Amino acid sequence: MKYRAATDAAGKLLGVVMDIYGDLGSSSNEIYRFQGILQWCDNVYFAPNWKINIHACKTNTPANTACRAPASTEGIYFIEHLLEHMSHVLKKPSLELRQLNFYKNGDRMMGGATVKDFTLPALTDQFLQSSDYKSRSEAVATFNTANRWRKRGINVVPIRYAAHWNIPTRIFHCLVAIFHGGIEMGQGINTKIAQVVASELGVDMKYIAIQPTQAIMTANGGITGGSVTSELVSLAAIDACRQLRTLIDVVRQIDPTKTWPQLIEDCFKKEVDLSARSGINAKTPDHVAYNFYAAMCTEIELDILTGEFIINRLDILYDCGESMSPLIDVGQVEGAVVMGLGYYTSEEQIYDPKTGENLSYGTWKYKPPMAKDIPVDFRVTLLQNAPNPSGVLRSKLVGEPPLCGAASVVFALRNAIAANLNETGKGADWFTLVAPMTVERIQQYNRIEISQLR
Repeated sequence: MKYRAATDAAGKLLGVVMDIYGDLGSSSNEIYRFQGILQWCDNVYFAPNWKINIHACKTNTPANTACRAPASTEGIYFIEHLLEHMSHVLKKPSLELRQLNFYKNGDRMMGGATVKDFTLPALTDQFLQSSDYKSRSEAVATFNTANRWRKRGINVVPIRYAAHWNIPTRIFHCLVAIFHGGIEMGQGINTKIAQVVASELGVDMKYIAIQPTQAIMTANGGITGGSVTSELVSLAAIDACRQLRTLIDVVRQIDPTKTWPQLIEDCFKKEVDLSARSGINAKTPDHVAYNFYAAMCTEIELDILTGEFIINRLDILYDCGESMSPLIDVGQVEGAVVMGLGYYTSEEQIYDPKTGENLSYGTWKYKPPMAKDIPVDFRVTLLQNAPNPSGVLRSKLVGEPPLCGAASVVFALRNAIAANLNETGKGADWFTLVAPMTVERIQQYNRIEISQLR
């Protein structure tokens, strides 16, 4: 990415220009994902002028496939990187600049939607207090002064993730056996739907069975993506259950004391058709049903000589509305964060520059995060008393957004490296980082010279 930005004397953004280059590999089959980056480059910040140019590049490497939080991860990282650069130039704390440039209700976002229910300032204040950010920042500075070859860094990144409901219809078919158009891939969609159906029908979970996804039963379904599929399928499930309840209640009134199995048997004897279908075409005028907000703080400790580091503590305060299934949602936050840590620190794809051959095949050369790579102190908190009036059952999406906040580990590492460079008189100039921040890269960024070791 190449970028330019202008601010006023206080540091408020006046305009941002970005030129973003994307390696699509040998095929442009995922170009629409790359184009989607235009939706995310503002994150939570207002500027009256934006100009984002994207350049799709064809190379001799294999074609790419979208994974968790495609385009949003990169778009949010780019604007956060730009603000870190602004912080260096203006000699102002990066968190101060971030808060100064937050959107306000009524602002027009870069994508055209109007900002509403912007709760991030209050969430950030609560998060800074709960994460003890101020005293920890002071402790980091004290540690860095007292230690020559080990440095610490701490950084906070806010996140906005828009719930786009302009996706194809989801179909739900309920016979207590449930057919839905989503794909269970570990995000807990089947558990959430079972809970929703059990609640709507007033029955025990043991009577709910999720059936395999079938195109015959759920025809014309779309992708499972955008972190909203669980919501939309649940919305369709609620509608289908209400259809069923209308039929069942007629029979229930005859003898309200009957158990669920007895009630369904009576419906069978009376030839009541206990099937229902519902399709949700949840389009919104500006394609944004609501926005999710979160803040993440990462604190690392770095070995200057080797480039190795540990994440001492990571905090995230996540606005999940009224979670439909808190255990699942906390697990999704944890998993997305760890996946993001791998993306930003260790998972590097290396290709032969002449042939395009993948040289980082297998875990001998490609390093996903393992048990010892997760934060030593990992604190996930769901924002309390924050119902979402625009969401399904007052909830908000979860799945992809926390991955975007993992960019904070890059900037925490930058702060630790900068502490070392400042100590050696090399910290005046801005230095550009390349992610992932592998051990080798970090060691080189510290620019250790033999004379420093004598």
